[in-house]
Amino acid sequence: MRTAETGSDNAEYSEKDFSRAKNMAYRALALRPRSAKEVAERLHDRGCADAVIDAVLAALGRYGYLNDEVFAGQWVEGRVRLRSFGRRRIERELADKGVDGETARSSLERHLPADRERETARQAALRKLATLRGFDRIVRRRRLAGFLERKGFSFALIRDIIRELDEGRAEQSADPGEL
Repeated sequence: MRTAETGSDNAEYSEKDFSRAKNMAYRALALRPRSAKEVAERLHDRGCADAVIDAVLAALGRYGYLNDEVFAGQWVEGRVRLRSFGRRRIERELADKGVDGETARSSLERHLPADRERETARQAALRKLATLRGFDRIVRRRRLAGFLERKGFSFALIRDIIRELDEGRAEQSADPGEL
């Protein structure tokens, strides 16, 4: 029998419960990196006691398997590279996953500087613009702005990107209102 200090309670649990929960956590972490909150919720959903969950989280933290800072950095990199998401969307996703605000902000500053976010937004806008060719200029602009907003880019950045693409299209064609 193990004893875990959880606040002012002394909770006992068996070695078998601990081992079972730890193996469930390992399997969850083998699929993809997860935050501590995600692992705790997963164990709770599978019927593990709170004392066992706390012990497993502490053990995984000691072993280096659970680190919200590393998780946040990997999440930011993946979401920018694979999905072209902006700062606001990624910050919201990290909050949903239980990563504290300061950790999320520091990961975003480190992995998504302003120039990279701007280039990501520009590339996403160019890809989307190719699908909007048959629409009127106003409709294209509105749909492009909505698309970039859902991707998580700031309104100021969206305005700048649309203005930049509008000016670039005007220089390339005789029709100044192509965007």
